[in-house]
Amino acid sequence: MTHLRHKEKKVIALTGGATWWHVFPLLSVFNYFKEEKKYDFVWVWERDSLEEEIANKNKIKFIDVPAWKLRRYFDLRNFYEPLKNLSWIVFWMYYIKKHHIDIVFSKWWYVAVPLCIAAFLLKKEIYIHESDTVWWIANKFIWLLATKVFYTFPNKKTESGSEKHILTWQILNPELLDNIENLEIDQNDRLSVMVIAGSQWSTTIFEAMLNVLNHIEDIDFQVILWDKNMHFREDFKQYKNILVHDFVTQKRLGKILKQTDIAITRWWATSLWELNMFWVHSIIIPLEWSAWDHQKKNAMYFNEKFWSDIIEESDDLEVEIYKKLQKYKNLRKASLNLNWFFKPLQIIEKEISSENDDSIWDNE
Repeated sequence: MTHLRHKEKKVIALTGGATWWHVFPLLSVFNYFKEEKKYDFVWVWERDSLEEEIANKNKIKFIDVPAWKLRRYFDLRNFYEPLKNLSWIVFWMYYIKKHHIDIVFSKWWYVAVPLCIAAFLLKKEIYIHESDTVWWIANKFIWLLATKVFYTFPNKKTESGSEKHILTWQILNPELLDNIENLEIDQNDRLSVMVIAGSQWSTTIFEAMLNVLNHIEDIDFQVILWDKNMHFREDFKQYKNILVHDFVTQKRLGKILKQTDIAITRWWATSLWELNMFWVHSIIIPLEWSAWDHQKKNAMYFNEKFWSDIIEESDDLEVEIYKKLQKYKNLRKASLNLNWFFKPLQIIEKEISSENDDSIWDNE
């Protein structure tokens, strides 16, 4: 016999990640929703991961998940590992019931697949958010099961009038605003440039910047290295016009962005939208060999809509970066662009709330 137990709050399972720029939107959902105290959260991902570290730091219950990765190259594991997902789906059906999960909010990556299938079989709500102009494999499958699909970039589905496919723009973390005392801009005496090229595959950018710095003394720089680029620290520290950061929190990043005029950056959708919200002009250097050329496509969107500059990595980077910096030497930011900062989270909250009434019951 099935018994119904009243629950005080609904439980949202956050899943997805693999990079900072997919982890931060999930953390943003948590930070925004926790203020109303209507939901409890669990974070579902692989153990000993960045996601586990973030979950523990924010006191979110963490559940490690087994999952099979689809490799886009020949590998014998592609023939037998999919069978494991069958057992993992059953595993997650049990854990959804055990942890009373009502809603799954997924970003991307293969880890989310068995959880979303299990949630679909148990008739739970599934929401996914796609950050890029190009869909990733996991989301291409999960969206078929989803209750609603949220998008950072407009596309044919968002323009079709479908109630399932909703344009929200990018989810940004409310923590970015925590250390900002006021919205007035103190205009910089000299051009202020931030280099935020990410942790992986950015060696060529940092090497080019070091060569550029030999010819520039009248521009101020803040360089964020991340963990894969720490070996550049001492090289950058020798320059008086550079402030070097190994890593910055979202709270610290917001304060830096407020006073930054230009950023030299990669392609990450989260980072590009953060720059846009703080009216930081972006000079984008997309990775040439990114999957499905998604970095270039993200960059092209910002070039078309927000006049961002694009530098091809195959170009003479140090020369092209130097030319751009000279072109914008007199540029100074006059204001911020925060009117739409919370809009994506507001849209997501409205859609999730509309699908879930106030009466919360759970099968025991």
